[in-house]
Amino acid sequence: MSGLLSQMRRTLIFLFLFLISGTLNFAEGSELNDQYGDSTLVLYNQNVADSRKLAAYYSKVRNIPFANLVGFKCPTTEIISRSDYDTLIMNPLRELFEVNDWWEIVEDSESSNTKNTKIKFVAIMYGMPLKIKSDPERKKIGASPTITSHGNNDAASLDSEIACLSRNSLKISGAATNSYFRSTDAGGNPNCLLVSRIDGPDYNNAKRLIDDAIAVENSGLWGNALIDIANLAEAKGAAYKTGDKWLENCGEFYKRAGIPVIYDRFSSLIPGAYPLGEDIILYFGWYSQNAQGPFADSKFKFKKGAIAAHIHSYSASTIRTTLKHWAGPLVARGACAVLGNVYEPFLQMTTHLDIFNARLLAGFTFAESAWIATPVLSWMQVMIGDPLYQPFKSNIKISEGIDDGYKAFKVAVLNNQLDLLSDSIKDPSLMESIGLHLMIDKDYQGAEKSFNGAFKNYDIPEDKLRIKIHLANSKRNQGKRKEAIKILREFRSAFKEEPAAEALNNLIKQF
Repeated sequence: MSGLLSQMRRTLIFLFLFLISGTLNFAEGSELNDQYGDSTLVLYNQNVADSRKLAAYYSKVRNIPFANLVGFKCPTTEIISRSDYDTLIMNPLRELFEVNDWWEIVEDSESSNTKNTKIKFVAIMYGMPLKIKSDPERKKIGASPTITSHGNNDAASLDSEIACLSRNSLKISGAATNSYFRSTDAGGNPNCLLVSRIDGPDYNNAKRLIDDAIAVENSGLWGNALIDIANLAEAKGAAYKTGDKWLENCGEFYKRAGIPVIYDRFSSLIPGAYPLGEDIILYFGWYSQNAQGPFADSKFKFKKGAIAAHIHSYSASTIRTTLKHWAGPLVARGACAVLGNVYEPFLQMTTHLDIFNARLLAGFTFAESAWIATPVLSWMQVMIGDPLYQPFKSNIKISEGIDDGYKAFKVAVLNNQLDLLSDSIKDPSLMESIGLHLMIDKDYQGAEKSFNGAFKNYDIPEDKLRIKIHLANSKRNQGKRKEAIKILREFRSAFKEEPAAEALNNLIKQF
């Protein structure tokens, strides 16, 4: 009987999709990434067998010419000295750009600028160093004239230094202004190489970033977004308003794009065992040093293709871990693209998450979106994932059979036809999506009706628990705190399984 009902749901959803969609241009202004093979450079460590292996695999599946694979005999550690970077990586790479006519450089007395470059993207393979440590002697040469407030730090991520490879300035202390910041143009900027690393806690995780990216570009990325607002401005200072504003903007972008959004607005992070389900495709939050809650649980997995970042100064201090900081754990939990920092970046000089998401949703590649959103170069940022990954590309075709509820919801939102989704379509993911959408619009009666419908139609206890939490949040948003707590307590008495019961206890304390 359940199989027949499931088939009926799919048939109704597919009929809806057929009537109002077809091939959707979700993204405007972007370029399809299959044109970028010739303009992508692949960097690997000749001293790490898996690095060579991954470079060969990536170049094959992305149709990158063999001549664009560049190996270095460099340290196998994540950290490298400034002198080793200059001697073993920067100078040989600059020489290759000159010999192969990959760029046209204009020199001046202080540094250099690029008029034109044939190379736009750079993929750094697993096994390459991650960050460059401070050099006290080089630091004495002077600070960058472009950023005056924090100009005495010469440490940086390897990636961010390669991004401004053409600069070749002796003044390495401090950050350099990124002329590609806030751009609306695809394909990069001659003075900003679009660098991202295909990396992770181990080789298998790194390779998965490639496979997942390509798979999702064919199927589309469908599921829920998760936003964890810090809400700490009153307790810790006005600086927290900036990060929270970025996250609020992200949530608004998702809503417009037809992506359901789950919010956590408590000052503490999402508690452990929170029933996120298996459909989280976007996660952005802050602020703790190490992965917590569901992200510290090896059982939790993002949906294939997910993009994630947790704002913290040292979120990517190391990637060779599944527990410490955030970048490694997020990759280990299945994320396909992750943003992070290797050293203290200062909030305004790190990647602006709202700009990043705006470009990503507009169909730009992961690397384009990340560097458009990053105000400075020669600094602390790392982008982990396939630089060519394009999860919201412009030629996605809607097909029946998988993620139908999310597809119907997105199409309805983009066509302003949410009211056409008949009550007869009892797909629980669709009903949950509608409830989350209506709750943001403060239509609490409509939201609760949809949540109750989703609760009846979900079969998995974890999904039912999540719906009860949505209902409690709806009551709390209306100022009905006692009713919210009552919903959670009643479900806790019926839901004896650990650790979900512990999650409910934590939520009751928060409420």
